[in-house]
Amino acid sequence: MIGRNRIQTSQEVVTLQYANGKSLARTSLGAGRFAPYIGFHVEAGKDAELDEAMRAARVAQIEIKHQRQGGAEIVRHWGLGDQIRFYPVTSGPVASTVAGSLSGRNRQRTAEAGIGVRWGQGERSRLAIRGYLDTLVRVGYLRLLQLSVRSRMTDVLLTALIDHGRVCEAADSLVDRTRHPEVVTYHEIALPLGPGEEQEWGKGETASVVPFRSMHPVTVDAEYLRGVWRPDSVHAAALRDWESIQLWAQEYATQSDEGVNGARPAEELVHTLPHDEAI
Repeated sequence: MIGRNRIQTSQEVVTLQYANGKSLARTSLGAGRFAPYIGFHVEAGKDAELDEAMRAARVAQIEIKHQRQGGAEIVRHWGLGDQIRFYPVTSGPVASTVAGSLSGRNRQRTAEAGIGVRWGQGERSRLAIRGYLDTLVRVGYLRLLQLSVRSRMTDVLLTALIDHGRVCEAADSLVDRTRHPEVVTYHEIALPLGPGEEQEWGKGETASVVPFRSMHPVTVDAEYLRGVWRPDSVHAAALRDWESIQLWAQEYATQSDEGVNGARPAEELVHTLPHDEAI
């Protein structure tokens, strides 16, 4: 039987970003000095519903000075602080490195896992995942955000996802199997992300950066699991969005740094170290 296709569409979502200390920000809007900023943030004014949820969650705005071609631009963001909890909707990494994730059949398996990875010739590696931010889930906002990183931060995010998989595996032996007979999946546990140790990155001229890391404890017990377990609404939203996430991950892998028709993709317009492409 030939059957009949159904048109699939991937969702456009707002980007969740992380500043590793090389971006300059200020908490007093329109005034005050800019200082090195470490923390997660989402650009304000991109989505009215998200802005309303941020206000409901009492998230304050900050101003970040982005480096753009031709000069700096001051942009308002919602400042989420240096620690978040994120429900990643993915079946998990298929390799322990970014290069391995794109090797052979792993390229397709990575996309099927809902992880967006690309590393074109002469380009910087990029990795992105989609999921729900606990801060917003608590006020009823159950739309996807996209956590996007590039260059050496792709290894950082991949490492955090691998550690999250460790916790999911530990949870398999802790959940009530009469109520949860299936394996514990990534979105069912909040992934806590926070600042790691300061490091020196770069080739030649180095720079001090503070990458994020998984904040899961070494030992996972039932008490800890109860504190990071997803609400039913997150599980329902993940099942609703899973097909579109897989489609997005496949499309993401085929994009380039120049985007479509030479347009730069949205995640390119983030803070960079213009003197050091390796970071």
